[in-house]
Amino acid sequence: MKVDTVSCGAVSILMPRGALITDEVPDFQGEVQSASQAMGGRVVIDMSGIPYLDSAGIQAVLSLYTEPNRTPFRPKLASLTETCRDALDLTNLISRLEVFDTVENAVRSYNP
Repeated sequence: MKVDTVSCGAVSILMPRGALITDEVPDFQGEVQSASQAMGGRVVIDMSGIPYLDSAGIQAVLSLYTEPNRTPFRPKLASLTETCRDALDLTNLISRLEVFDTVENAVRSYNP
């Protein structure tokens, strides 16, 4: 999985490209953890480039919120595709995640 990263002030924006499926999960998790360490946990994941996620992808996203030893922060998700939003909604997980309509809103949420 290709993951582009840009900085917006003190926030790192990750832009993964491609389906988040079993084979891509380790790369995704590694990129998120690296960005978290580099930016002190201030990370936004722009999900607009992920057209699909399977059960392993759903678990990878959920693990960012439920496994404190893996990542000591809670990233913010932005710009979910309709398919990803539906998958997270159907599994009743979307309410457990910090989801924003736009990357800009997610970045702004770090600034009180």
